[in-house]
Amino acid sequence: MSTVETKKWKMPVPNIGDVVLFSTDWQTFKNPQIGFVASKPGDTTISILTFSPAGFATVHNSAHHKDDPALQGDHGWEDLGAWDFATITKTYRELTSGVSSARKSTK
Repeated sequence: MSTVETKKWKMPVPNIGDVVLFSTDWQTFKNPQIGFVASKPGDTTISILTFSPAGFATVHNSAHHKDDPALQGDHGWEDLGAWDFATITKTYRELTSGVSSARKSTK
């Protein structure tokens, strides 16, 4: 019996309004579109608002993160697309990680 423990994958949690990339091609993540997190993220999926070049808005519900191992296999989730943070959101998160808006006491 193996004592190796498998670590459960956890989706990176975006905030409502974060800029993300969305692709209907979850395997290679080709031709991603800019989108925005449209509602409170779930445990494993998010809803993304995208705009077509013609200006039409589309909401993509139940999109998994592109690195989610649950996308592997035959379960129908492939049709829902996949997402990743846009470069600007990754940069913002890096710059603000560990930054507290609370004032420190001088006493």
